[in-house]
Amino acid sequence: MSKKYNKALFSLVQENDRLKDKPLQTKQLTYFQDAMLRFTKNKYNVIASVILFIMILMSIFVPILTPSRFYETTNSELTTLPPRVPLLEDLGILDGTKLYENQPIDRDTIDPETGLGYPIVGFEEQFIDFSTLQNQVIIGNDKSPLFVGGTVELYVNTSRTSAAVISGEIVTLFNGDYVNVDLGSMPEIGTLEIYISEVNLTSSLLGWDDEKLTLIGTVNQSGVTSLDPVKELTNGFLILRYVLEEPSDDGRDKVVFNTVSLVSGTTQEVSKEYTGYNLSMFKFFILDSTTENGRYLRNGAEMIIASFRYDEYEALFSDKPRIIGANEYNQILLDNPGMAETITVDPNNPDAWSFDEGFPIAAVTDVDRIIIAGREYINYKVQINGRYSLGFDETPYFIFGTDVFGKDLFVLIWLGLRTSLLLGFLATLFNIIIGIIWGATSAYYGGQVDMLMERFTDIWGSFPQITMIGIITVLIGPGFLALFIFVVYDGWIGAAKVTRFQFYRYKGSEYVLAARTLGSSDRRIIFKHILPNALGTIVTRVVLAIPSVIFLEVNLSFLGFGIGNGQTLTLGPIELTGTSIGVILNDGQQQIFAGNLWLVIFPALIVAILMITFNMFGNALRDALNPQLRGSE
Repeated sequence: MSKKYNKALFSLVQENDRLKDKPLQTKQLTYFQDAMLRFTKNKYNVIASVILFIMILMSIFVPILTPSRFYETTNSELTTLPPRVPLLEDLGILDGTKLYENQPIDRDTIDPETGLGYPIVGFEEQFIDFSTLQNQVIIGNDKSPLFVGGTVELYVNTSRTSAAVISGEIVTLFNGDYVNVDLGSMPEIGTLEIYISEVNLTSSLLGWDDEKLTLIGTVNQSGVTSLDPVKELTNGFLILRYVLEEPSDDGRDKVVFNTVSLVSGTTQEVSKEYTGYNLSMFKFFILDSTTENGRYLRNGAEMIIASFRYDEYEALFSDKPRIIGANEYNQILLDNPGMAETITVDPNNPDAWSFDEGFPIAAVTDVDRIIIAGREYINYKVQINGRYSLGFDETPYFIFGTDVFGKDLFVLIWLGLRTSLLLGFLATLFNIIIGIIWGATSAYYGGQVDMLMERFTDIWGSFPQITMIGIITVLIGPGFLALFIFVVYDGWIGAAKVTRFQFYRYKGSEYVLAARTLGSSDRRIIFKHILPNALGTIVTRVVLAIPSVIFLEVNLSFLGFGIGNGQTLTLGPIELTGTSIGVILNDGQQQIFAGNLWLVIFPALIVAILMITFNMFGNALRDALNPQLRGSE
């Protein structure tokens, strides 16, 4: 059913108005302005970019602003100092102390109340944190003076009838002296014979009845046995010989020694005792190898070890005893005005005095005066200021610690990062230029060209990397150039494959066909129409390739094909040293079992942050440079 309407009900809108184009209310954005707007939309990407920028700046300026002696000069005194950070040290974190574990103690230091002892070799008592001191007993069989007590076992080998050992020093028995033997076990089928030998060379003896051998006595039972006293002065080497009635069937026949001691016949005091370590140090004494041989083992010895935290900085920079001549002493006074005025003489010792804080010498503890040919020479025993002797006015803060060469690890990391970053940028630049040209040509022309170029890249990239770096190193020698060539030789293949894929994706698009129809050249189509659309993915590949190159350098340094310490390379105004992140990690991983974990943790942490920030930065660039997202929020 149709309806009819009266024309009078309708009228034209704006019939008498003149319509004009209205100006845009917003300013038109260029391609890069729009890209920057999208880039800054994501705050996390901005933060990552700022962190990355700061790391690059620090790699440039930290080595420049730091005195070269902190990272160029080897200082054995400062080796492997733990991290020490202001403020954090007050909380007990990164306070310059180092945890020492499994340190053999000096038994004289054992406290009768706590039962705890500590080592004194290489450590000073006042710098040990006793609140962290712990002891542990280890049972071992080592022939070491660190192990105390235990037994020593003399075995007779299979098909042998005896075994003998001899002391490494001469013993003396006077008339009336005797030998005490304490055996843990003694089989009935064997006999222990004790000899004194004038010589310790078996080649000088004809047999066990040689006149140069004196039989002191025999033992046939376990426990303590006192041999008969000697009748006259006897000097020589002590021999312990275990003899079986029949050859041993399984090599398990043994005699177990607790102690062997020499006792004075007049005072009844032990003049010499062999037990534990010194007893285990007896050497084999074989006259006839066809019937004599065995094993001499230690068993059940104890060693007490300690674990504790040690203040490395206070121990290193504390005052140290030293002897200096009069000329050096007087020169120090001249070089430090006001130092002589602070002298405080010890009222109990006129040859001892002290100085105020802040001067090279803390105190003079004694004065030695020597007169030679009528002339007096003076030597001063002083407590030298530890900081002064190491070239510091105050105790320094090494916030990342020091490495095995005594260099500041914080500065070394930024110095190494500069080398690693520059190597990564240069190698990636070469790889992306070659990869874009190769991949664009292969995909754009396609067909036979693409097939031949793809087969070439397959063959080129099929050589094992370890073989190629070996060949390059042999031909050129290890160093920057060899590493750079290796990174570039097949690094461009990845960029070429990404570019090829992107070109295949866009080369059939309508705007590309339209450009070709309008007569655009291949060069214009590639660089004006296809490449900008593929640029986002390619840029991401480029940015992520930089940390990949750094990781590759780390791996090669671990295998010994890296840059290496001591090398330098000058590129215009920039001088690269042999220090890189890979070299630092390679040096640090050798210190892991020594407990110096900061030599690996801090470089690895910097590499991890670098990888994360590069990843986020690359993803942000990919989205920002994508023409298809232009104008989107």
